[in-house]
Amino acid sequence: MRIISTSDLMGPDWSFLADHSTDEDLEWSTHSGLRRGAVERLVKRPHLGRIRAAWSAVEEARQSPDALLVSHLPNIGAVTNLLRLRRSRDVPQIAFSFNFTDLPTGLRRRYLSRALRGVSEFVVFSRFEKRFYPDYFDLDPARFRFLPWAMDPPSPGETNPADGIGPYLCAIGGEGRDYALLAKVMRALPHINMVIVARPHSIAGLAFSDNVRVFTNLPLDQTWRIAADSQGLVIPLVSPETACGHITLVGAQLLGIPLVITESRGVEDYVTDGQTAQLVRAGATDALQQAVQALHDDPEAAQMRAQAAQLKARNENSPQQWLAYFQALKTRYITH
Repeated sequence: MRIISTSDLMGPDWSFLADHSTDEDLEWSTHSGLRRGAVERLVKRPHLGRIRAAWSAVEEARQSPDALLVSHLPNIGAVTNLLRLRRSRDVPQIAFSFNFTDLPTGLRRRYLSRALRGVSEFVVFSRFEKRFYPDYFDLDPARFRFLPWAMDPPSPGETNPADGIGPYLCAIGGEGRDYALLAKVMRALPHINMVIVARPHSIAGLAFSDNVRVFTNLPLDQTWRIAADSQGLVIPLVSPETACGHITLVGAQLLGIPLVITESRGVEDYVTDGQTAQLVRAGATDALQQAVQALHDDPEAAQMRAQAAQLKARNENSPQQWLAYFQALKTRYITH
C-alpha cells in the first residue's frame, strides 16, 4: 500500500510515519502545500499551494496501484477530496487530524459539509470530537475513528532562552489558549515566575506582569528545553469544548513534566484529575490561581502525578498505535 499524504503545514521532506514503519508493504510519499514561489505567496485566496499539493497527490494516486490518500487537517482534506472525486474516485481517502481550533460557521461550514462527503474515514484525537463532528457537518458517524494523539518524546535542545530567571513554571502552545486568564492569574502571584512560549496571535493585546517572560515562534528544541527545565506546565484552554493542546499535553507527559490543564472534553481522554494532572474549570480565575500555587508549593505531589502520566503516555501515545491503524487499513481498503 502506498500512503500518499497531503499537508499544508509540513514541508516536502516530511515522511509522516515512514521512519517508524518496518512494514515493507507500506510505502510513503508527501505532497506539501506550503506556499512556494512568488505567485503562491502573493495570492492568499484561493490557497494555491494547497490546491497544487492536493492535485499532485491525487495524480500520483491515479498512477499508483493500491494507493491510499491521507490528508492532514480539514482544509486540505476538503480540497483533496473534491479533486479525488473528479479524478480518482476509487482511491480511498483518510482525513487524518480532523480537528478545528475554531469551528467554521455559515458558508464555510456548508462548504466543508459538502466538500468532505465521500471521505472514507475521519481520524480525530478525542472521543468528544468523534461524537460532535458528524452531527455538526452532517457526515456519517460510522466513518469517524478515535486515535489518541501519538508522538515520540520531544527532544529538548541544549539552549534555554529562559536561563537566568530562576525557578519557573511555563505555558506553551498557540491554539485555543486563554492567555488573558493566565496573565490575570500571574499578576496575583508575583512571587512565581512564568515563561510563556506562544504564537503572536494568541497573546495579541495582552499585558503581562514582570514575573512573566514571553517568547513567540521559538524553535521546537528551545521550546521543549524551556518546558523540560520548568517546575511544571500550564495549559489554559478557552472553553470546556476546546479540542486543542494535544501536542503540548502528550509531549509534557512523555517528558515527565507536571501539568495543570483546563478541564475540557477535548482532552478528557488523556488526563485524570489528581492522578495524572490538576484540572481546573475553564475561565475560573481562582481555581487556576490555586492550581498554579499548588504546582509551585508541592513539587513532590506534582512529580508523582507526572510520573503516572508518563507511564500512561508511553503505553498509549506511541506512534506504533497509528501504524497499527494504517496496517489495518491495508486489509480494509486494499486487500481484496
